[in-house]
Parts: sequence; structure tokens; C-alpha cells
Amino acid sequence: VVAVMGHVDHGKTTLLDTLRQATVAAGEAGGITQHIGAFVVHLPEVNSALTFLDTPGHAAFSAMRARGARVTDLVVLVVAADDGVMAQTREALAHARAAG
Repeated sequence: VVAVMGHVDHGKTTLLDTLRQATVAAGEAGGITQHIGAFVVHLPEVNSALTFLDTPGHAAFSAMRARGARVTDLVVLVVAADDGVMAQTREALAHARAAG
């Protein structure tokens, strides 16, 4: 399980849309993820699969980010080059560290 975490509007869902060849970000209210989303990428070459979690980056969804971090094996922390490290970036990193 791979959780994609970071600050609001830094491109987490857009990055995942590229992987899943979808346009989920375009349909989100105000362009902001408001729930944990998940999708699976099957890897038939190794008879396995990866599950990706899209976590919301808005400050109001801290508890969801914490839950996402607790159920994951790996966290991908997304930081927008034009914004840099922001409040929810630091918080997502703290959740990932706390989850072990």
C-alpha cells in the first residue's frame, strides 16, 4: 500500500491520475480531495499488485491523513516546486513518522 500525501493543491491527485489514466482531479469539488481514494495497479509480471491511496491535503482532513499513514507500507510525499514545504507537508511527514 502506497499513500500519496502532502499539502493541499500540490498535485497529489493529478499525479495519481497519470498513473491510473483517469481524470479524478477534474471532478473534485473546488479541485480539493475530500476523502481517501484508492486504486490498484496490477503487476502480472510478478503476480502482485500495488494499492495507491490518495489522501486529502486540506487542513480540515488531518485525521484522514493520519489513517492513511497508518495503513500504508510506503508514503510518497508530494511537494509543489512553486510552493515548497507547507503546513500540511510537515503534518503528513509527522503522520508517516508516527505510523512507523
